[in-house]
Amino acid sequence: EQLATELTSEDRDARYQAAKALEEYGPEAQPAVEELAAGLVDVAPKVRYRCAKALSKIGFGAVGAVDEVTAALSKADADTRYYLVKTLANIEVAPVVAGPQLVEILENDPESRTRYYAAKALGKIGREARDAAPALEAASRDQDERVRRAATEALPKVTRA
Repeated sequence: EQLATELTSEDRDARYQAAKALEEYGPEAQPAVEELAAGLVDVAPKVRYRCAKALSKIGFGAVGAVDEVTAALSKADADTRYYLVKTLANIEVAPVVAGPQLVEILENDPESRTRYYAAKALGKIGREARDAAPALEAASRDQDERVRRAATEALPKVTRA
């Protein structure tokens, strides 16, 4: 609770340290999801990064931050975007609304680790992400083995009847 309060501090370093500390709690940091989600629009890039990383470690408990995570995708730097996409993949119920952004990331992100989690998240959306099938098909031929595997596993989930 103290760390969650620190996330709203006027002091940028205090916010950064609080988010960094919450990373270590993993799923136990779930009570701070609202504050971590708010930190995704912090003026300090390093605070946004740490909030995204902490959310990615919470897993399903971060489901309450889906809207904020999805909104932050388009403005995030490469490292923060990786953790945002990983958050969507880790909540086990990736949101349909994130589908188009995940497709864009799968098709164009230079980071294979980010494309990997985009494919995983699309698979978790399932049938409602059927428009992602061509991107997943293309990603099944990605240069990176992990991306290929994730895309190959996701494809039947989005195309099943």
